[in-house]
Amino acid sequence: MKHLLALLALCLLLCGCASEAPTTETTLPSAPTTPTAPVGLYDPGSHLEDATQGALRVYPLNQSAVTGMRAMGNSLLIFSGVEETTLTLLTGEDLYITASVTLDFFLDSEDPSLRIGDRELSYYDPIRCQTVVLDGKLREVSHIAAPGDLIGSPILSDDRNTLYYCTSSAVRAWDLETGIRRCVKEMAYSQQTVTGLHAGGTVLQCQVVDGGQLRTLLLSTENGMQLSAMDGVMTLSTEGSRYYASFPTGSVQALVFGSGDASPQALTPADLTASCLFLEIPNAAITYSHPDNGDLQLAYYDLSSGQRRSALTVETQQSPTAIADTIDGKIYLLIYADDLDCYTILRWDVRDNLQDNINYTGTYYTASAPDYSGLARCRDYAAQIGSQYGIEILVWEDATAVQPWDYDFETEYLVPVIQQELEQLEQQLSQYPISVLEDTASHFTSLKICIVRQLTGTAESGSLDTATGLQFLDGTDAYVVLAAGKYAEHALYHELFHVMETHILNESIAFDQWNALNPSGFEYDYDYQANAQRDAGVYLRGENQAFIDTYSMSFPKEDRARIMEYAMLPGNQELFRSEVLQKKLLTLCQGIREAYGLKKSEEVYVWEQYLEKSLAYNSK
Repeated sequence: MKHLLALLALCLLLCGCASEAPTTETTLPSAPTTPTAPVGLYDPGSHLEDATQGALRVYPLNQSAVTGMRAMGNSLLIFSGVEETTLTLLTGEDLYITASVTLDFFLDSEDPSLRIGDRELSYYDPIRCQTVVLDGKLREVSHIAAPGDLIGSPILSDDRNTLYYCTSSAVRAWDLETGIRRCVKEMAYSQQTVTGLHAGGTVLQCQVVDGGQLRTLLLSTENGMQLSAMDGVMTLSTEGSRYYASFPTGSVQALVFGSGDASPQALTPADLTASCLFLEIPNAAITYSHPDNGDLQLAYYDLSSGQRRSALTVETQQSPTAIADTIDGKIYLLIYADDLDCYTILRWDVRDNLQDNINYTGTYYTASAPDYSGLARCRDYAAQIGSQYGIEILVWEDATAVQPWDYDFETEYLVPVIQQELEQLEQQLSQYPISVLEDTASHFTSLKICIVRQLTGTAESGSLDTATGLQFLDGTDAYVVLAAGKYAEHALYHELFHVMETHILNESIAFDQWNALNPSGFEYDYDYQANAQRDAGVYLRGENQAFIDTYSMSFPKEDRARIMEYAMLPGNQELFRSEVLQKKLLTLCQGIREAYGLKKSEEVYVWEQYLEKSLAYNSK
């Protein structure tokens, strides 16, 4: 166990109730029931089973307001209800309802106090201020009154001998046999609660708010030693000497696992944007996503080999509400089925159906020990893209070498993230004629596009707390800075247009009467903080819509940049239906054509795709 504690530290450092006496006499709000004739939920006629050649079995649920699902041994526990919670136990090949019980409060399936074993479970009842233990048929076994100084919810150890909890000044452990309540660790954050118990009861997970920042702490239950501390929320599970941890790192989740004294390993899924979950099945993970807003894509990873063994496409626009795997190795997904108009359980029979020889696992890299060779390849790729368009693309430490006074940049060091951002950036830059980028860059000594992890506003500047992108000048060098992630494309089109305006305002008078395009009486805020408090009102509604969003009303330059941003993206036809936005888009497109010598071109450029009549047509 000492090896496990050390490894957890190594892996994760990278980055009022009065009664106090235990008792066992109470009744639940609603006694558990066992159906006299079990009803199987399996639907053998489902089109999803046919469409996936039997890889999926479908089990429609008749409960309303289903909120979650957890595995309990070889069974499934379904959570439903709004103000109350009904727990329903499903067992067998056809998922028979074998027991149910209704609690008179809402219990989240991911509540930190909820501990589920193969044959029993425990949870905290905030109404009765007690921890309740149920057996495998959802019958009450015992309950434990909460300590009077409890903060948040307690957690009961698997052996039911110790109750861990927070007070306003400490983390404490209550030995239920001796009645001794010892201090695990003194601490007094503005908010603190226990959220997990791991590694055979030797590692306690706590969530605290420190200076307004949500943080996760790992403590030794033996001596209170802090094993790890990190910003954000971490999901951690342990099994024997193995551990599986997931926590945010920039625009993606770090998926770290390991065992014994070996170095931590990381899973890098094929789709970095996919949601990922480590399964209870040893050395297994599952991802799900909707690429290009299409059907649900599932993938199964074998962590032992590092390979993606199986993939499945499900004809649905819905994502799983919960995923559970039972001890017999079956994988279940809880999803809302539109065609059935109800929540449905899908059982995925994972089959080796891929010839994918890529290894998706490897060394877990950190900011202090990154993948140097991979970063060198990214630098070469960035230089290649930049030379093609007459600009510079900067990554890793090069991207954060120069910073403006009002924002701080965090370096992005993960090679897969940078590689993906560069691939997307190359495609996005191809939307512009090369001459447009070259002419824009000609106004400066250089035009540099930087890819970073995060942009944080400085307190003294009065800037926004965070931003997805920005542009600034350093001497005669122009910079466009993009935060890696799903909004990087938006930020590129927006911030690059700010730089393009330097050229447009010098070469065209199209924007001289821009304010006249706005509704009568409208005035820009000319202040970002004031704009954040603005009531946009009628300016964003229906046929009278005059702006893309509230932010567009801060400055004329932001109005134009927002229009360019959304004009470059697909699926925004309806956004440009109003007469005012059509006129603004037309004016913007005229300015680009005049400034960049494109007036006689018959090509319809991407930013012109939503014009009712293209400029190419009007120029003939």
